[in-house]
Amino acid sequence: MGNPYRPRRGQRPGRARDAAADDLFERALLGESADAGATSSVDSRRRFDARSDRKTLQLCRQVQRALSLSLAGDGGDELLQGLYVQSVQPLGSAGQLAVAVVLPPEAGANAGDVLARLAAHTPRLRAAVAREITRKRVPNLSFIVLPPDEPEGHNHVD
Repeated sequence: MGNPYRPRRGQRPGRARDAAADDLFERALLGESADAGATSSVDSRRRFDARSDRKTLQLCRQVQRALSLSLAGDGGDELLQGLYVQSVQPLGSAGQLAVAVVLPPEAGANAGDVLARLAAHTPRLRAAVAREITRKRVPNLSFIVLPPDEPEGHNHVD
């Protein structure tokens, strides 16, 4: 076995990149665009969109299902049992998710009360999510309380 730090045959010692890579790196630091034919890893990372990523959307569906089951099975809080999880969307990445819940009209509570109860139950809800997903880290949950939808065909006139 040879020295692992010694360059192999055919490699230049002490030089890891060539001039083209250095030039590309400098242009990326200056914010200039790369050539049309060449794409750098920095440019490809900028184009990543968590909202259209298949795995992130799959995670959101799993979290929505887990939260729906957990809220419906919560025997201690009738207000949380009546909530409907309308959607789960990433907030920038899959590590932070926005959970939109709908407050039923018969609940008789305001959005502030619901948010306070959801904040108190967030550790238990994250634990329920952790049991259902296969990720190393459980995403943080941010809740948004939406007013109840009016039934179709019902026109509200003041």
